[in-house]
Amino acid sequence: MSPVGISLLMALAFAGFGVLAWRKLGIVVALQPEPRRDEPWRRLRSVLVDGLLQRRMVRGEWRAGLMHAVIFLGFLSLLLRKLQLIAIGYDESFAFPDAFGGPFAAFKDGVELAVTGAVLYALWRRLVVKPARLEPNREALLVLGLILAIILTDFAFDALRFARLADAVPGVAHERDFAFVGGALATAVQGVSPPAASAAYHGVYWVQMAVVFGFLVLLPWGEHFHIVTALPTLYFRRGRPANRVPGVDLDRLMEASDEVDMKAGVRTARDLTWKDALDAFTCTECGRCKTACPTHLTGKPLSLKGVHDRLKHHLVEQREAIVAGDPLGDMPPLVGPVIGEDTLWACTTCGFCETACPIELEHLDEFYRLRQQRVMIEGAFPHELKKVFEAYESQGNAWGLPARERGDWASGLDVPVVRSADDAAALDVLFYVGSAMSYDPRGQKIARAFVRVLQAAGVRFGILGDAEGSTGECAASATRCCSSSSPARSSRR
Repeated sequence: MSPVGISLLMALAFAGFGVLAWRKLGIVVALQPEPRRDEPWRRLRSVLVDGLLQRRMVRGEWRAGLMHAVIFLGFLSLLLRKLQLIAIGYDESFAFPDAFGGPFAAFKDGVELAVTGAVLYALWRRLVVKPARLEPNREALLVLGLILAIILTDFAFDALRFARLADAVPGVAHERDFAFVGGALATAVQGVSPPAASAAYHGVYWVQMAVVFGFLVLLPWGEHFHIVTALPTLYFRRGRPANRVPGVDLDRLMEASDEVDMKAGVRTARDLTWKDALDAFTCTECGRCKTACPTHLTGKPLSLKGVHDRLKHHLVEQREAIVAGDPLGDMPPLVGPVIGEDTLWACTTCGFCETACPIELEHLDEFYRLRQQRVMIEGAFPHELKKVFEAYESQGNAWGLPARERGDWASGLDVPVVRSADDAAALDVLFYVGSAMSYDPRGQKIARAFVRVLQAAGVRFGILGDAEGSTGECAASATRCCSSSSPARSSRR
């Protein structure tokens, strides 16, 4: 072998990987901060269970999940084999100590056979079964082909190495006794002439190492970058209910002196958080979000995969502007060129796509913030919401019913109405009813039943009646559930 050759190959590969990986990770680092370091043990558990053990992957669709789990765990377990091959590049006779080397040779052959079966199944799914959620993907076929090439050349290298060195190197002979695939192939090539065997031996080694390190350089280019980023992404997942709407600093918004400061939510890629970008670059494009999304299943232009795919290409295109960090620099808005109005408002924020995603990628927070910018700053929203917003302005509820009737649902129930701070101090509970239970007939039934429960329990409670205001919960529900298939219309007010 050649110590110089393997050193040069590794240097080029690691340099190429570092440059290409930083092309994306530099964007992640430059975007808006967001704390994601709470509850480290719970986060580590998610990495172990859903990352290393692939629980969500297998549970979501067991055949495809098991296939992916075998390839992933095989990838991890064979990293030691690649270190062994690197060591062989420096010392041809290198072998692990017998107590480990023999069992590892058998384990390696078993893992490589399992991965071969998983890769063949993956190719069969993509080329024959062709499930709707998997679009044609040349990169996926290339990566599967590279994995298969690595395994086949590894079997061939073992066969030629055993035939060449087993008689002279005891450690190699010990490995041959355990390597049931490599050992059998070594017997088959035993009669090859020494010059041909030597040429094949060196050729297979360098082909395999070139494929291995070429695969390393390929990773940062496309969706298979998730091999590097999936576990960190799982660690930094949201870890809270998906339907919590991010807050807006209204005081700062009202004090803004120019359009640069007049911000709410997200307008351009520069306003995204680092986790938004990490999720986009980590998407495996498995398509499970598409089969889980009720909006996508009705033919509307929405999928978590599609959003992340468009976003990651946009982030790379705008890399220089993002890394420069100039807040006054001109950048295109996300809504329109990157995420269509139809896509933004088609999402019902049910969270099924995030639940289906095997690595818990997120997009709901991002969509909430995009909608905040469109509604609060640009006054652009689907026409279906116009009446809702007007009703809130005039009467403080989504129905537009008189505000003075807010407490009428409690008529005949003998419910105390709080009129002062002293009234409130005498209570155990102040029952905030909300607009839905105050005006909606079905909601009123819930409120009346809850009142009877409180009364039966002897709880001292009261309501604010017509003095109660709205938290905007119905407006939030309306914007979450508005799934218009027509373009949003602007209504600056």
